[in-house]
Amino acid sequence: MATKKVEVKVIEENVVEEKVNNVIDLFWDGLFKGFKTFQSFQNEIEEKSLEAFERQFELFDNTFEQLVKFEQDSKKLTAEWKTNLQEVLNNTLPGYGVQNVTDWTDKFEEFEQKVESLAFNPSKKTFSALSESQAQLESALKEVIEQRQQNRAEVLDVIGQYVDQLKQTQNDFLKTLKLDNTLLVK
Repeated sequence: MATKKVEVKVIEENVVEEKVNNVIDLFWDGLFKGFKTFQSFQNEIEEKSLEAFERQFELFDNTFEQLVKFEQDSKKLTAEWKTNLQEVLNNTLPGYGVQNVTDWTDKFEEFEQKVESLAFNPSKKTFSALSESQAQLESALKEVIEQRQQNRAEVLDVIGQYVDQLKQTQNDFLKTLKLDNTLLVK
C-alpha cells in the first residue's frame, strides 16, 4: 500500500510539474507573441507611410501633367487666335498694310510669351522641385524602413532565443527543486 501511495504521489507531482511547465511556456510564449505583434504593427505603419508617399507623388505627377497640358492648350489657342486675327485684319483693313498687322501681331505674340513664361515656368519648376524632393525623401524613407525592419528582425530573433533559454532555465530549475525535494523526502 505504501508503494501505491508513493506511485500516486509521483504521478501527482508529475502532473503538477507538467502544469507548471505549461504555465511557464504559456507566459513566455505570450510575451514573445506580443513582441511579434508589435513588430507586425510597425511593419504595417511603415507600409502605409510608403503608400502615402506614392499617392502624394502621383498627385504631384498628375498636377504637373495637367499644367503642361494647360500650357500646350494655351499656346494652341493663342496660335489659333493670332491666325484668325491676321485673317480678320487682312480682310477688313486691306489698306492698312500687311507690315503693320504683322508688327502688331508680333508684339502681341511677344506679350503672350512673357505672360506664359510668368504663369507656367514658376509652377512647372515648383512641381519639378517638389517631385524631386519627394522622390529623394521616399528613397531615404525606404532605406530607413529597410534598416529598421532588419534591426527588428535581429532583435526578435535574439528575444526568441532568450525566451527559449529562460524557459529551459526555469524548467531545469523546477527539476532541480523536484530532485532536491525528493532527496529531502527520502
